[in-house]
Order: sequence, then structure tokens, then C-alpha cells
Amino acid sequence: MIKKLFLTAILLCFCFVGFSQNTPEQMAKKITSKMAKVLSLDEVQKEEVYVVQLDRFRQAAKIRQNHEAEPQIKKAKLKKVYNKLYGKMKAIIGKERMQKWSELKNN
Repeated sequence: MIKKLFLTAILLCFCFVGFSQNTPEQMAKKITSKMAKVLSLDEVQKEEVYVVQLDRFRQAAKIRQNHEAEPQIKKAKLKKVYNKLYGKMKAIIGKERMQKWSELKNN
């Protein structure tokens, strides 16, 4: 009886962990919505931001998966992805809005 309860509890924990992890699509949608609200993006900008963010989250997920045991390599590759993201985002929303977004993120 106790074994069954223990196994059930463990299975439930694994289920909750699986549900709590967001997909790249969910994360891109969430950050795009927040950026659109805070920075007053138009529909075209929202779509472009979503595409760039989705690409970022997909690349980051692959890097984390492929370099799980190599933290230095993982960190360097993630930094490259972020630097590319910054340039793409600045081209879409402009320098002023990108500065505003960076300030909001850092506070």
C-alpha cells in the first residue's frame, strides 16, 4: 500500500515537472506579448519579434541539450545567440525601444 502511494506521488511529481516547462513557442509568445504591451508594437512588429524570439528559444534549447555537460561552451554559444538577437531586435523595433526594453529587463 505504501509502495503504491509512494510510486503515485513520484509519478505526479514527474507530471508536474513536465507541464511546468514551457515550449519555445509558448516562451516566444509570452515575451512577444509583453514587449508589444510595454513598447506599443504594431502587428507587423509583433509578428517579426515573435519569429526572432521563437528562433532564439529554439536555438537556446538545442544548445542546452547538446552542451549539457560543457557549461563553458554552452555559455559562449548562448551569448552568441543573444548577441544576434539584440541586433535583430534593434533592427525591428529601433534603438530607443530596445534601450527601453533592456532597462525594463534589468530592473
